[in-house]
Amino acid sequence: MRKNIIRFLNAICLICASTSFAATLSNNLNDIQNKVLEITKEDYLAGKMTAINDPSYLGDFTNHTEEHVLMVAEKSLEIMQTFQKAIKAGTFQKEGTFAKNASDENRINFGTGIGDLDIIVASICHDSGMKKGGYILSQEGNLVFEDSGKPKKATEGYDIRKNHALNSAINVLSKRKQLEELGANVDVVCMLCFAHSKSTSGIKDINRKSDWLNGFNKLEKVIEAYNSEHKDKIYFYREKFEKDSNLFSALTTAALALRLGDVSRDSGKHAKSQSDGEIVVYTSTVNSYAKDANGEAEKALVYNYRTGYIKSLFSRTIHIGEQNNYLNNTILDSDGKVYHSMAISNANYAPHCTFQNILEHCGELESAPDADIKIKITASQSVNPKFQAVYDEMRQTYYDKKGQNAIKIIYKWEQH
Repeated sequence: MRKNIIRFLNAICLICASTSFAATLSNNLNDIQNKVLEITKEDYLAGKMTAINDPSYLGDFTNHTEEHVLMVAEKSLEIMQTFQKAIKAGTFQKEGTFAKNASDENRINFGTGIGDLDIIVASICHDSGMKKGGYILSQEGNLVFEDSGKPKKATEGYDIRKNHALNSAINVLSKRKQLEELGANVDVVCMLCFAHSKSTSGIKDINRKSDWLNGFNKLEKVIEAYNSEHKDKIYFYREKFEKDSNLFSALTTAALALRLGDVSRDSGKHAKSQSDGEIVVYTSTVNSYAKDANGEAEKALVYNYRTGYIKSLFSRTIHIGEQNNYLNNTILDSDGKVYHSMAISNANYAPHCTFQNILEHCGELESAPDADIKIKITASQSVNPKFQAVYDEMRQTYYDKKGQNAIKIIYKWEQH
């Protein structure tokens, strides 16, 4: 009975959240969002079934299905609009980067010009490749082949997860006609999907032009393989970006918006897994006084209603940390600067797992070294001085490790 009640409440929350976001969109954009969901419905169903049939790996991953991409659309649109305001105000890029980039043709400044429609379409499509049958890139970025000479296809969980951004981009190109009929710039949407993974695309520095050009090269290799196996050919028009510096600049801004939107999960309790099971963290079993995230999660009971108790220690640390982060927003503050705000349910609980989640957000912002964005951490209750000290120590360790590349982290409790 309790499980059914939880499922009912979660369904109501999802409907309310989706309805709330839809209410903020124009009728046209809301209609387009629904049509893209319909276009990608079979992809996401296949992804869910892939996870259900892989309970030991993908089954316990956080949700990458329709519920997630709807949230990403909401977050990415908010983020993109905030970025655009800051760019127009001249407060988005770090001081001195414009002058520095002017003498370095391998650097790309942030720009505006990609609209809400393309952000929504890319957000909905960005995880559509999280299913069996996609292409595989090696660590070096080369297409992987079978001994027979045919391109190897992803059937194992690791390969599916690792290459899902690439295969989402291929999905987009294969749906070019449908998406163009909705008004989407399919080449923009394709690259936003591909670039949302730093490791697969190789675009680790959003402001470095050569990273993007190498990403184009990788994509073209896979397109060639796809076209050798399919009657209906797909195409990617890289010259759109190479011949239009303004569009290239706008692409960098949109890519960062999608990366940050993707990681901005308002998880809270009973978040969904990729296999569509609710994830419950039994918080009383978490050792909040341990010295690291593994210690906090070592004896923790984390239950997936689809697959059972989660055995992977790493997966347990992820779910514990994510579920303690219940709200994410990216705002233009009164000082004219962009802040990424993360709200923690309980800062006196699982600080290492929680900070591990904070570092995921830092990692996305680190991929845009020319952006001037800080992270604000808020807590819904007062923070015990012992836990304040733990958070201070973890932040300093992060600063020491990353040096100039570190994202500034501000704890709200320091402002009292």
